[in-house]
Amino acid sequence: MNLQQDICAAFCDGLVVRQVPVGFAISTPVTWFSGDTISFYARVEGERARLEDSGSLLFDLEGQGVDFSSENRREILSGLLSDHGVSLSEEDGLFCTEWVPKEKLATLALPFLSFLARIQDLLFLNREIVKSTFREDVITALEEEFQEDRVSFSEALIPSLPHYTVDIVVRAESGKIAAVFPATNDVSVLRAVLFSMEVQKHDVANIVPFVIYENLDKGAITQQSREIAFNSDLTPAVWSGGRDEVIKKVSRYVQ
Repeated sequence: MNLQQDICAAFCDGLVVRQVPVGFAISTPVTWFSGDTISFYARVEGERARLEDSGSLLFDLEGQGVDFSSENRREILSGLLSDHGVSLSEEDGLFCTEWVPKEKLATLALPFLSFLARIQDLLFLNREIVKSTFREDVITALEEEFQEDRVSFSEALIPSLPHYTVDIVVRAESGKIAAVFPATNDVSVLRAVLFSMEVQKHDVANIVPFVIYENLDKGAITQQSREIAFNSDLTPAVWSGGRDEVIKKVSRYVQ
């Protein structure tokens, strides 16, 4: 038994290379999230060549719910690109390698295939990572608008109620304070509602409570919790409706 030969045979038997107008189409035995095998192209122009995907990969991922407008997801993608020597052509949505002499193209095949396999991880981020990503996106945007030293976290704004902590606190130059609760689940929404009730009950001036939803279509928050929040004194905003608009809304309310 020669394990190396057996592994090579198992992989190579599933590898198909055929000539196409741009160069070569390469089909591998590695499966994509859809169940299809991962395929890519070798584009050959004269004496130089590079590897690239079909051009549909970016759209396929977005169609599966991967939001590349998210700063954190862009950072994850940037890390994958850097680790594997791949770049994204923004103009045509292609993932591709650098141009190399034709005879060196084969050395790029495994790193490129590894990239195509690993980028699927963006689809399988667990719920907690997605929640954290949304929260971090909100924090980053608020810090850009109000300056980092004006933004703090997990702070009790009512001294007599130390257990009522606010997820994100923004102190504006006007002296007003935005108490921001990213709505990641029912508990976070109801915490925001209770805090807004306490602000009203204790007649606390200059604090404006906000609840920011990532997307109203997502099922992490029940309809009942949404209705309770909308009927409260909370100021609502929806991140998917436009990040800039949400931040401007916060800014307007604390001017």
